Amino acid sequence: MKILITGATGQIGHKLALTLAERNNEIHILVRNPNSPNIPVHKNIKVFQGDITDAQSISKAIDGCNQVYHTAALVKIFDTDATQFYKTNVEGTYNILEKSLEFGIEKFLFTSSCSVIGPSNGKPLNENDSRITPFSCDYDSTKYEAENLVKKYASKGLHTVIASPSRIYGKSCTETKSISMNTVIQNFLKGKLTFIPKPSHMIANYCFINDVIEGHILALNKGKSGENYILGGENISYKDFFDTVKNISGTNTRIIEIPKILFKILALIQWIQFHTIRKEPFVTSKSIKQIFCNKIFSSEKAISHLGYKITPIKEGLQNTIYSLKKSKS
Repeated sequence: MKILITGATGQIGHKLALTLAERNNEIHILVRNPNSPNIPVHKNIKVFQGDITDAQSISKAIDGCNQVYHTAALVKIFDTDATQFYKTNVEGTYNILEKSLEFGIEKFLFTSSCSVIGPSNGKPLNENDSRITPFSCDYDSTKYEAENLVKKYASKGLHTVIASPSRIYGKSCTETKSISMNTVIQNFLKGKLTFIPKPSHMIANYCFINDVIEGHILALNKGKSGENYILGGENISYKDFFDTVKNISGTNTRIIEIPKILFKILALIQWIQFHTIRKEPFVTSKSIKQIFCNKIFSSEKAISHLGYKITPIKEGLQNTIYSLKKSKS
């Protein structure tokens, strides 16, 4: 099988490319920087330089492929040029969809996010639940628009499937996002102070990277066209999550609960820094809304329809902690 993967220098795309290459598929990856340290290296992976926002650069990479995994996106809380979210996440997805139709792609998978579904009101949300709050960041709103595009192309005859992971943890390529769960865990292992929202009993859904990769492959090959599948893990509180990390690692890092008012003060300081020294904030007044809420999800649809499996969080964290420690030794 010849497969195109976008976003192969990112957490999902990198591991997905290597996994599919190991299974004797011929993998084409479309990357902006062919010299990136996060390029997955394997004899079955062929690198094509290009950008999803440049439709013409996609043609050479997609030519001859049977399937497409579109994992590329602009994943940030904030960007100095907010139009980049729409350009990358919506227009870029449109370009890939158009080229998939043009080149006769058999199956297309789009990687979205549970953040599109939004916060929960106490019960696990599924793929059919409507969002109960307005979008609080450009990433979420543009991924929602991209999802609608993907569904639209299903009605045009392209077999499209949407995969929606929750909060991903587990070793993949070198982390580039300061807010990734792996970065947070790694800082914890180094003994750096770890801040969590107060109250710490708020619950979120955490999925292990290996499960997410297998879920992508299952969704593309077994999923129904036009459908969305949540690829989640266990629902667990902030406190229980980090208590588990502490118990597994034996690290006695101090965990400090921070009330919402202090996050608001930090967001204000960072906003002032942005306007004075142009340093992009890692927390904004809007993003605080995403921190102080429950994000509880159900993967039952993926489990029953695809055969998706969830690794127990203790086992997944043991794997993650071992891998992170090994990579730094």
